[in-house]
Amino acid sequence: MITSKSNPKIKEIRSLKQAKHRHARGEYFIEGVRLVEESLRQALPVRKVVYSPKLEEVQRGAALLSSARKKISQAEWLYVSEEVMGSISDTPSHQGILAVLGKREYSWEELGKREGMVLLLSGLQDPGNLGTIFRVAEAGGGAGLILTKESIDPYSPKVVRASMGSIFRLPFLVNQDPHDSLKVLRSKGYKIWATAGYGGTSVWEADLTRPSTVIFGQEGAGIPEDLMEEADGLLTIPMTPPPESLNVAMAAGLVIYERFRQRKVQNL
Repeated sequence: MITSKSNPKIKEIRSLKQAKHRHARGEYFIEGVRLVEESLRQALPVRKVVYSPKLEEVQRGAALLSSARKKISQAEWLYVSEEVMGSISDTPSHQGILAVLGKREYSWEELGKREGMVLLLSGLQDPGNLGTIFRVAEAGGGAGLILTKESIDPYSPKVVRASMGSIFRLPFLVNQDPHDSLKVLRSKGYKIWATAGYGGTSVWEADLTRPSTVIFGQEGAGIPEDLMEEADGLLTIPMTPPPESLNVAMAAGLVIYERFRQRKVQNL
């Protein structure tokens, strides 16, 4: 059992809380029984498993440990004290397990394999918002996400937790130039919409059944003017005054599900 928080292997894993180390090593970590279970179902590249006695105190945890040892026997296994686990964990109360995974890089071809709406996220900064968008985009039949260079790292522990496993299944591109991305999307036949608080086509009236990309901007700052100008049209979510805008994750969910609804009606 590892009992020192200064153990070199522990310090290396703990450093993955910082984006620069995740980028340099091409790794990130997930924690909690549910996410590790999902990583096994998706056959993700698990490189290390860290667990503490707490994991085996509940039946589900013990079952996960047994299953994981069989499925990912090639991974490096580290048995640690509760104090050491707590020093790595990004949550106030850990569940006794975390895993280090290799990042997956998606291509434009993979993004295009799925039918559905593509969301271009310009400069998003809040991890909870991005994780929620992953989750609602998958649930609502979205094709994938494109994150611009200024956006938060999707492999941040908080983003991964908020995605509830959707980050493992929904294709996404990172560090993209938004203008180059729009050129590629337009060449593939996507109509480009930019969200606007007012003055655009109502999301209820826009035809979202055709291949579409919707641009969402940074919390607070919104979509840069040059991106607004590149869109084929503006998309507005009807609201009762006085509110002028919605949380970006909420707005993304409403747009995704309006497309989902329109497709259902079209197929009746």
